[in-house]
Amino acid sequence: MPPEPIAGDSAAERPILWLGMLGFAPQQRAQLETSMTRPSGSVRWRISDFGDADAWWVNGSKVRLMPDGTLKVAAGLPSEHALKLDMSEVDRPVAFAVPLTSSDFAPPRTFDPASQPGINSVLLQFEILLRMVRAQFVLGEQIIQRGAELRHGIFHISHRGALLAVLDFREGKAGISAQLHPEGLRDAHWDKRPNGAGNMPEGFVRTSLAELTWAFVRRTDRNLLEPRYRAEMIYYRHAPRVPLRWLHDSQLMLLRELSAEPGTLEALRLRTGFAVRQMEYDLSCLYYAGAITTTLSKAATSMTTHDESHSPWLGPEMDSLLSVDGHSQQKRDLTVPASFEHKPVPVRDDHAQGPRAGRHQG
Repeated sequence: MPPEPIAGDSAAERPILWLGMLGFAPQQRAQLETSMTRPSGSVRWRISDFGDADAWWVNGSKVRLMPDGTLKVAAGLPSEHALKLDMSEVDRPVAFAVPLTSSDFAPPRTFDPASQPGINSVLLQFEILLRMVRAQFVLGEQIIQRGAELRHGIFHISHRGALLAVLDFREGKAGISAQLHPEGLRDAHWDKRPNGAGNMPEGFVRTSLAELTWAFVRRTDRNLLEPRYRAEMIYYRHAPRVPLRWLHDSQLMLLRELSAEPGTLEALRLRTGFAVRQMEYDLSCLYYAGAITTTLSKAATSMTTHDESHSPWLGPEMDSLLSVDGHSQQKRDLTVPASFEHKPVPVRDDHAQGPRAGRHQG
């Protein structure tokens, strides 16, 4: 059954797209954030941490071109540090606010931060470039809404005779047409196909069902945590079935806590000090990534055997993120160190798939 909070008609829900800013003073950031609220549109824009964002705004007056061709962006906030950007490895849409201090630098797109039409224009460009992210949001929403009726099936999703996506719930795989428009998915027909029809057509963007549901949970205001997770014991199951770079530090800490010892929501709140709303959001993401369960028989082996001498193995990548030299860190050190972040996979800035890299994407 789908979680109770998602009940009702939500066909018109617009995804939240996250925008990161770099090099802007507090007053500039506040003004820009106000200008992001548009009367209509296909998405909702909100500010996030720079590394978590779907797209970036960079203050062009803070940019200096370095001898090696990278860009050094001076900090705009007391909490920021100067950052180097290699534009050949930027994997998400980025725009630079004018004026630019370097005449040798030709950015992919610019905007006037004092012009509302200019801001609207660059956000629209971002939305077009992020259409695959928007498509994943719609598919993730429909997967959660349809729930158990999809179990173990293979579905072809089409609209007006065109195949838009293939979802294989036996293998947990999905493929999406790179040419689709996200809004076409809302009126698309879901056709259950026989076993063997799960092959992805050439040119389809490969993803997973866990990544699709994560994309929805990450970009909605709804509280999607299943009711039983608010009252019952929560167990670690296995490493999340999404790229590890998508996970927030708070989600990594919850995984480490649960891998050491199961707990209720209230117990986890006391152990971590996190706010309940933040925990509900993080646990929702982990649930749809298959990482946690309230069923003891589905928990990691050491949970089912009550072996308190060993925590479940999280896999080599997760272990390197959460521990040092193979030994668990103390609780105060459980957030992922910056030095262990995954290097972004280079993807052209104008690629239709949208951003894929950056540890907290997704």
